[in-house]
Amino acid sequence: MLDLFRKGYLIGIGLASLTREKVEDVVDELVKRGEIAEKDRPGVMDDMITRMRDEQKRLTNMLRETAQKVVVEMGVPSRQQFDALQKRVEELERAAHSHQATAKNDPTA
Repeated sequence: MLDLFRKGYLIGIGLASLTREKVEDVVDELVKRGEIAEKDRPGVMDDMITRMRDEQKRLTNMLRETAQKVVVEMGVPSRQQFDALQKRVEELERAAHSHQATAKNDPTA
């Protein structure tokens, strides 16, 4: 599942670079048709690219929020929770080994 989210993110990045090329093509076509003036080309390009980046950020945030909801719904522990549990297990293992060593050395046992 995480691979699916990673692929979605990478596709978004790829689309962003492809979209810039398409924006240039569209603006060039609009200039050729006379729908925008050549002098307005840079401003139109900047505006379209800004909108594209804003949309990409919005989609990335939506994907991140969805992924977080799925992880919570599945009951997957967070990294902090996992690290805390791992530390606890290690401490319990050390205590168990220490107890075993003490029991072996105790002649009354």
